[in-house]
Amino acid sequence: MDRNYWVRTEHGRIWGPFTISALERLRGQLTENCEASIDGKEWLPGADFPELRNLLTPARKLERTAALPPAGPRISRAMAEAFGIGEAAKAREVAPAPPVVAPQAPAEPPPPPPRKPPVMFKAPETLEVPDSGDLARVSPVRLYALTALSAASGGFRFDLEDGKKLQIVFRRGTPEHVASDDPELGLLRFLQMKGVLAAEKVRAAEEQAAKSGQDVVAVLFQLQLIPAADAHRLLGEHGAFLLDRAFSCWRGAFTFHKEAAPPAGSFPLGSRWGLLMDSVRRLEVPLLRARLGKRLTRPVVRSGGLGVGKVEELGLNAQETRIYAAIDGTKTGEEVLQAHDAGMSLRLLYLLTELGHLAFAEVADEAEAPPPAAKAVPPAEPVIPPPPQPAKAAAAPPPPAPKINRQPPRAAPKRAAPPVMKAVSPPAPAKPAAPAVSRPPPTFAQGPANEPAEAMLQRLSALWERLSQLNHFEALGLERKSATPAETKRNFFVLAKELHPDTVTNPDQAELKEMKERLFARVNEAAQVIGDEKRRKEYEGELDGKAENVDVSRIFAAEENFQRAEILIKARKYQEGLELLEQAIEMNPEEAEFFALRGYAKFLLSKDRKQSYEECAADCRKAMKMVERCLPAHLYLGHMAKVVGDARLAKKCYSRVVEIDEKHVEAQRELRLMGTKG
Repeated sequence: MDRNYWVRTEHGRIWGPFTISALERLRGQLTENCEASIDGKEWLPGADFPELRNLLTPARKLERTAALPPAGPRISRAMAEAFGIGEAAKAREVAPAPPVVAPQAPAEPPPPPPRKPPVMFKAPETLEVPDSGDLARVSPVRLYALTALSAASGGFRFDLEDGKKLQIVFRRGTPEHVASDDPELGLLRFLQMKGVLAAEKVRAAEEQAAKSGQDVVAVLFQLQLIPAADAHRLLGEHGAFLLDRAFSCWRGAFTFHKEAAPPAGSFPLGSRWGLLMDSVRRLEVPLLRARLGKRLTRPVVRSGGLGVGKVEELGLNAQETRIYAAIDGTKTGEEVLQAHDAGMSLRLLYLLTELGHLAFAEVADEAEAPPPAAKAVPPAEPVIPPPPQPAKAAAAPPPPAPKINRQPPRAAPKRAAPPVMKAVSPPAPAKPAAPAVSRPPPTFAQGPANEPAEAMLQRLSALWERLSQLNHFEALGLERKSATPAETKRNFFVLAKELHPDTVTNPDQAELKEMKERLFARVNEAAQVIGDEKRRKEYEGELDGKAENVDVSRIFAAEENFQRAEILIKARKYQEGLELLEQAIEMNPEEAEFFALRGYAKFLLSKDRKQSYEECAADCRKAMKMVERCLPAHLYLGHMAKVVGDARLAKKCYSRVVEIDEKHVEAQRELRLMGTKG
């Protein structure tokens, strides 16, 4: 069987997994600087694989800096003789090679050899939450993302340079408590700043809290200074305010305490990734520009999927998505800011570089020199040869004119383009709109010709992970603002042609058929929602955040019931635990883990487990559909499959658990036992 390879180009783009025959299509696009992998994790130079060498082309050598050193500052012969450097000028004319020019070359030749302009983006060694460190090296934004990705529980303490302290406490990767020892950042001052409380009421609350020793929140309720119905909203807004403060701190030290737990009465402040994205959108632009500094002058490149989490989880809006899609490794950070909204682009660049989805490429210092040097070379060369020089020497005064004339032609097409479009639009206004709306059908579901079944399953599994994180418009390859019913229908049929489970006719390929069933159900659901005008408006309202406010108290109560149910089920009190789970699901039906544990509890409670298996497994499959990486759902389904004798499904589920968490002891033990039995 042909081996599959992942290939990463020198610009950070990743292709694969493909066989050698499939990689033939990329011939000409792979250079000697590319890297290859057989597992998608460990990368080696492409030339280290003998079977790939004939596909690699020599890398382009764009280093023309060798001609730059001899073209130093331009001086006339008279000036050279006056200052006694005529011999040096003659030496430059006779020997143009840079190494020969001893007086001027030493400053420029050393930098190029150690640093090559294109630098491959390297994946971070670990994606674990560090125990301590310096905020100047690891920013609060990255620390937050690492905690959210690993679903860790514990608390960060930030000891800032000004002596103040901030604390963020997480439960399962979601912040539930944010506090500061700075009175100016306290809840009372925050409510005064928002205009909820007057200054005299704030002083009264402070005095009452000092006398009674009660918590500020309890004092606010006791004095009836805030309505009970607004308490959760105001506390959540204060938590977001402190998060903004934490994310804007880059000087100080941090420590992470795994045993730290949120205080009683704490509740989730919101979606872990949504909180991060919203907070970064509120960061001040001057602070971010100072943080990024000179890095903005370097090209912005993609990491090839090696960042913390997934970009899709961040919930980028349409403008941010377009900015991210336009980053191709050829533009510097400043050019990105000029091409799009500067504030939005700067915040997006900061966030994605901190998470490792983007990086500023390291370029040799001479890379900035070619533009002026290239303009200086033409006038320099005419001065040296006597025959052509007189003609161009006379033209020496006008060199500015050629430079000016060269630039307008470049700008001319850009200026000429709008008039052409305006001239075309009046006679036929409908025709320009059509090309803007109608785009080519999506191709992300298509695979290479004669693709093996195993490679197809692997490719579609990766596609499922991606589609499960996208919204309905992105899942169908549509632009939200311009998607029409006709385009929606066309894209659905194109995707259905590739993903329909009936395209799998071999009964031995059950896993492949199951994967296509899940993918087809995903695009079908998206088409059903977007194709119906009423449901589409409701869905767009949800995307815009216009849906009804979430009842945080119900979510918190549901989480408490879930935790109590876990304890009861471990104590084999299945019926009591099941009742609490039903209550938790009724209060918060959006939590996948609730359904997974309910299915397993029903299975443990059932007298005839084989007969109730399908009904119980349906809860676990529903949890997987809600969140594909829901580890408990895979684990519980593996336990149930093992009991009913489906060893193949059990092994598949345990393997998926290990993929999600490499250190999961229980799944590793089950796999070892199954391996010894086999």
